Amino acid sequence: MKKKILAAAAAAVLTISLAGCASNNAAYLSGIKASGYAEPCDYSAIPVEEAAPSVSDAYVDSMVQYQLSSSATTEEVTDRDVVEDGDIVNIDYTGTKDGEAFDGGSAEGYDLTIGSGSFIDGFEDGLKGHKVGEEVRLHGLRKAINKIQQKVVPELTDEWVAQQSIDGVATTEEYKDYVYQQLMKQAQSSYDSEVQSKIAQYMVDNSTYKKDPPKEMIDRLSESMKTYYTKYAQQYGMELDDFLKTFMNADEDNPEQVITDNATDSAKELLVLKVIADKENLNPSRTEFNTQLSNYAAQAGYSSVDEFKEAEDAEAVRESMMMQNVLEFLQKKAVVTEPSSDSAEEASTDTTTEEASTEAAEEDASGTDAR
Repeated sequence: MKKKILAAAAAAVLTISLAGCASNNAAYLSGIKASGYAEPCDYSAIPVEEAAPSVSDAYVDSMVQYQLSSSATTEEVTDRDVVEDGDIVNIDYTGTKDGEAFDGGSAEGYDLTIGSGSFIDGFEDGLKGHKVGEEVRLHGLRKAINKIQQKVVPELTDEWVAQQSIDGVATTEEYKDYVYQQLMKQAQSSYDSEVQSKIAQYMVDNSTYKKDPPKEMIDRLSESMKTYYTKYAQQYGMELDDFLKTFMNADEDNPEQVITDNATDSAKELLVLKVIADKENLNPSRTEFNTQLSNYAAQAGYSSVDEFKEAEDAEAVRESMMMQNVLEFLQKKAVVTEPSSDSAEEASTDTTTEEASTEAAEEDASGTDAR
C-alpha cells in the first residue's frame, strides 16, 4: 500500500497547483544549476526487474461481462407475484412519525433492489414474501408494492456488438480482441510507469549528491505532497496524521516527517534527472512547453495560456515534461528482466484495496495462458 501511494504522490506532486509561485528561486530547477547538486551514476544500462505486461483470457472475459452488465435492462416479472431476494421492486412508500408523514420520508415509483442494503435494516427484508398489490407496514413505514422487475443482462452476440458502434468491430470475436487490445494498453501503461519509477529510484539511490537539495525546493514539494496526502486521507475518512501512520509507516510523534523525507527524495530525483536532461538535450523546447500549456489550459477551461499561468504552476509543468523525457530515454537503455519468484511473490502482496476488484479476474486465471 505504501509503495502505491508513494508512486501516485510522486506522479501527482508536480501537477498540483501552486498558484502564484515564482520560478526564479531555488524552489525550482529554473532557479538553480542542477549539476552543482547532483552527479548521475552510470545510466547506460540500468537493471530493472519487472514482469512483462500481459492480459489473461479470464480478465478479458470478466471485462466483457462487465460491459454486458452495464447494458443490462429491467423487465417486469410476470410469471410470479411474490417478492424474492435480488428482485427490483417498484414501490410507493411513506414514512410517518407520530402518525404524520415527514418531509423526505416518502416516494412514489421507487425502484429498490432487494438485498442491496440501500435502506434501514428490515426495510428490504420486510418486503420479501409479499405480493404485488399488497400494502406492507413496518416500523412506521407504509409500503405499496407496484410491480416486480428483474435485471436482464444481454448475451454477447453480433447484434449486441453492432449496437456498440465501434469502428472495425462487428463480431463477438472482434469485440473480444478489441477488449483485449484496450486492456493491453492499460497493462503497458502500468508497466511503463513501474519501470520508470524503479529507474528513478535507482538514480536517486546510486547517484552522487554534492550537497543537499535546496530547502525551498523541498518545502515546495512537501506542500504539494501534503495537499495530495490530505485528499487521499479524506477518501478514507481519516485525519492526515492517522493516514500517514496507518499507510505510510509514519513516526508516531512526528508523522509529517515522512512527507519531508519523500519530498527530499523527489527533489533529489528532480536534480539528477535535470543533469541528464541538460547533458542529453532532453529538456522540452519552448514550442513543446507552450503546446502543453495550451492543452492543459483548454482541458481546465481557461480562456488563455496566460490565464492558466496566473492560476496554475506552469513551471512545475515544465519540470514534469523534462522528467518524462528523461525517464523514457532511460527506459530505452535499461536492462529489464523478469522478476525472480521471490520478488514476484513479494510484489503480489502490494495490492491496494481499490485495485483488488479489478485484479481479481487475473488472479482467478492462474493456469490460464495469457494471450
